[in-house]
Amino acid sequence: MLEIEVCIGSACYVKGSNKVVQDLNQMIQSEGWQDKVNLKGAFCMRACQNHTGLGIRINGEQIHNITMQNAAETLKKEIAARLA
Repeated sequence: MLEIEVCIGSACYVKGSNKVVQDLNQMIQSEGWQDKVNLKGAFCMRACQNHTGLGIRINGEQIHNITMQNAAETLKKEIAARLA
């Protein structure tokens, strides 16, 4: 099972992490990944301090350069590749 953590700290929230969580929930449902993906919130991953985009980890690995604008497309590719 993939574990996806999305930072819901104040800096990431302002940058759109709440929308990313909503989009990921919809994606998980529409792709039928409910039994394969565990989505949860997390607090500061230091992504904002390191200028690496929104704080998102998949199985503990930080995913870099994620923004609200590219999150759905990028994360769908990442998740599909890891589930293949």
